[in-house]
Amino acid sequence: MKLHRALPLKISLAVLLLNLPAAMPAAAQSRVYKWTDGNGVVHYGDSTRGPAKTILIKPTSSGFDGGANTPAIDQAACGAKREQLKRYSSASRVTETNALGETRDYDDAQIKKLIETTEAAVRSTCGDN
Repeated sequence: MKLHRALPLKISLAVLLLNLPAAMPAAAQSRVYKWTDGNGVVHYGDSTRGPAKTILIKPTSSGFDGGANTPAIDQAACGAKREQLKRYSSASRVTETNALGETRDYDDAQIKKLIETTEAAVRSTCGDN
């Protein structure tokens, strides 16, 4: 007898789960924007500040795919990372200025670490192995 009472609940749950993907297209209509600020920093959001590119977020069977599993390379980001590496590698001195206008100079060991970190970022961003 208890099995018969649980059956309507299981059917209701199954109907809910089967209809859940039908609700996904409504969420897919929201827009995500990508823009680069004056300092070359790339931002993503649901609103923009200045010129922006609309990013397509594709619904998948397990949710939304923002491209994290896509092997496509963002050529602009790759180029920016390569340029950053080129600047760091050729610099004899690196100075950082924070948002408060305070500066600090990197010593040779810190510059070496910065270059290594940027090389890893280039490999990650550009798909280099």
